[in-house]
Amino acid sequence: MNLLFEKVILIGVTGGVAAYKVPLLVRELKGRGAKVKVILTENAKRFVSSQVLSIFSDGVFDSLWEDDIPHITLSSESDFFLILPADYNIIGKAASGVADDLLSTTIAAYNKKILFCPSMNPRMLENPVLIKNIEYLKSCGHYFLEPSKGPLACGVEGKGRLPSISRIVLEIEKALSPKTLEGDLCLITGGGTVEKIDPVRCLTNESSGKMAYYLAKYCYLSGGEVELILGKNTLNLDPDLPYKITLVNSAEEMFNKILDRWDEVDYLFMSAAVSDFTVNPKEEKIKRKEELVLELKSNIDILKELKKRKKHQFIVGFSLEKENLRASTLEKMKEKGCDIMVGNFVSSIGSEESAGIIISKKGEEEFNCSKEELAWKIIQKIK
Repeated sequence: MNLLFEKVILIGVTGGVAAYKVPLLVRELKGRGAKVKVILTENAKRFVSSQVLSIFSDGVFDSLWEDDIPHITLSSESDFFLILPADYNIIGKAASGVADDLLSTTIAAYNKKILFCPSMNPRMLENPVLIKNIEYLKSCGHYFLEPSKGPLACGVEGKGRLPSISRIVLEIEKALSPKTLEGDLCLITGGGTVEKIDPVRCLTNESSGKMAYYLAKYCYLSGGEVELILGKNTLNLDPDLPYKITLVNSAEEMFNKILDRWDEVDYLFMSAAVSDFTVNPKEEKIKRKEELVLELKSNIDILKELKKRKKHQFIVGFSLEKENLRASTLEKMKEKGCDIMVGNFVSSIGSEESAGIIISKKGEEEFNCSKEELAWKIIQKIK
């Protein structure tokens, strides 16, 4: 599950303000078990200290004339190479075949894909020369992480910020993952639905949305196009995440949003905790009373409705049970037309941990693990 463990990551740092984020990235990668080496250009040294980086990393290199042949050694020993920040200059050098310092020479010697993470003023990003150079490098098999929008060091606001550390790590993990869902649309529901009682009260549940978050991560790492439909949740989502996210309240809203995308969906992960019941909401706030009796009615069963519309879609369902977990999960799998059904004990809701059973048409597996590990297991089952 730890895709970075014992991987050798090479980071080329150029002269941009965003270089100050490199020590944070190095620390994050090291925390995941990776070995990290850093190449600094002369201009990069104006923004980040080699002494600081040497504390966090497994080596800092800045000269083409060091012992051995550093550009050959570094390029051959690395599992992954990224340039961060990738300034206008290094992109131009790489596209033109210029190799006049350690970083550009290492790029020339590297025979695998390189991830460029541009960060610069919006006017520089829009320069047709830069655009042409980026397109040429993409045609050579390299790829680029789109800059984020926001306030920039030059005082303007716009596109040009380096994305968050978590987004950069996600892209590194994706590059090192097998692409078994390449090009497939993965629609994932998560969180709890909200059924209105009156303008200020509702029926809901303790679902956190964490299962959907981890499913989205591993679908993306496997090459899938990810869309999230989220009800009430406790997630603090990174705005740089590469997913389309739609927020809904009720089960009816969630169902309609699924239908909007249904014909294009390849994989549906129905991890949302959909309320079994709903009420006819009052238009005005209900006055406080000694007793209040709510008349509940059965809510829409989204998976049952989708079973009637199923064509090519692969459906992963989730259930929450107190007892007879295996029998109940198997029954729901058949009843709702799922290809995989994940049965969870009630204690799993809102927790970081989960326990239960995964049932597919090819067998069963009990689990007691983190929700992240469970998401990984589910994707492996699909593969």
